[in-house]
Amino acid sequence: MSSDQITITPSSPHIGAEIGNIDLTKPLSDRQLADLRAAFLKYGVIFFREQDLSFADQMRLAEYFGHVHIHVGGAGTASKPAEGYPAIRLQHFDAKSKRISGEVWHSDQSCSEIPPDGSILIQKILPPDGGGDTLFASAYAAYDALSEPMKALLEPLSAEHDGAKLFDRSATVYPTAIHPVVTRHRETGRKLLFVNAGFTTRIVDLPRDESDAVLKYLFDHIAKPHWQMRFRWRENSVAFWDNRCTQHFAIWDYWPNVRSGYRVQFEGVSRPAR
Repeated sequence: MSSDQITITPSSPHIGAEIGNIDLTKPLSDRQLADLRAAFLKYGVIFFREQDLSFADQMRLAEYFGHVHIHVGGAGTASKPAEGYPAIRLQHFDAKSKRISGEVWHSDQSCSEIPPDGSILIQKILPPDGGGDTLFASAYAAYDALSEPMKALLEPLSAEHDGAKLFDRSATVYPTAIHPVVTRHRETGRKLLFVNAGFTTRIVDLPRDESDAVLKYLFDHIAKPHWQMRFRWRENSVAFWDNRCTQHFAIWDYWPNVRSGYRVQFEGVSRPAR
């Protein structure tokens, strides 16, 4: 194996892979970057171990994939900007926390007109007895498992995504956006479900009672374990996910212990489209 040839170990049949033989604290070679891009698109979320990233390292990694994205949430969100790095969010939760970020199935910032394409999260402090894992789900596999009549029903529909559903309503005004219920990934061409329990409030083409029933079914559907995996964090582990075709759920089973890390995102280049 050459010095810049990464290793790839799939995590589950539908989503996730662990990447080895790479040091993210150093600039990437052209080969490493091409291989990472391919793995990112194929597996939806890729993981790295023992990567003691600085803020500059984390920003450099994100910028290989796009312009950094500034979080749309304000003072009412459970995460905060890192000092001196407005694009990096401190994800720190402890005994004083009343809530945590992401304790519901969601796609990051889907309330934005153009949601971020990807997110990179590193954990620096973890609970002493385990806990704080993150679940990831493939929106490709969830879509593929639907019956053909259900796909035909959903594909012409659009849904509202509202930041106030997930964030603190009293703190600020959050954006809303209308996106197709079924979208097609810009790079892979695959179809996927693009509604999530964190942000999606209604299907705009349906009466409220029908919308509520269809969304409940879809939220329950994405929550099935068949197209999911569970990532167990270790200190200086990194998760890097494609926000367009995955959803994730942060498990808050470690209170009153501390879990602390940093997330950066890179911008999408176009609205979700059919």
